[in-house]
Amino acid sequence: MTTTEHRHFFRPPGSLSRDIRDGWLYAAGFSVLALLIIVVAGLSTLTGAHKFADWSLMPVGLPLVIVGYFLAGTLGGFAFWVLRPWRRWLIGWVLTGFVISGLVYGSIGVIGVVSYYAGANILDLKSAAEGWRLLPIVALITAVVPGIPVGIYYWYKNRN
Repeated sequence: MTTTEHRHFFRPPGSLSRDIRDGWLYAAGFSVLALLIIVVAGLSTLTGAHKFADWSLMPVGLPLVIVGYFLAGTLGGFAFWVLRPWRRWLIGWVLTGFVISGLVYGSIGVIGVVSYYAGANILDLKSAAEGWRLLPIVALITAVVPGIPVGIYYWYKNRN
């Protein structure tokens, strides 16, 4: 490690804009995947292979999902940048996986509740209150279950 890499423990090296851009690349990829799923569902409905209901919700629901992906990408990129100095140790990678996973799934959960207010209800909630009540629980579970193992995986992959 050179003296310029980690001049100060609490000031992460690296480019914030690069980390957020990387988060946006993930968001763009998931957005394309969502569009492909919608196209396949539409073709299945048109050909009669399978009927998907609630097509009227697509003009509201799909843009909200894409906004959610980009919100998640932005927050995840920022968290990745902020936690960079901690990734010298295993606990830093675990914390990175935990925080980013919770932020990403939590962002999509927030968009799900917002979609309820917008009339799209993409998460099939009974009420907005149910969504707000479930949001911290689901964000915590998803931070622990995929987040911590992914953090450990990347620590193992990136250790010297």
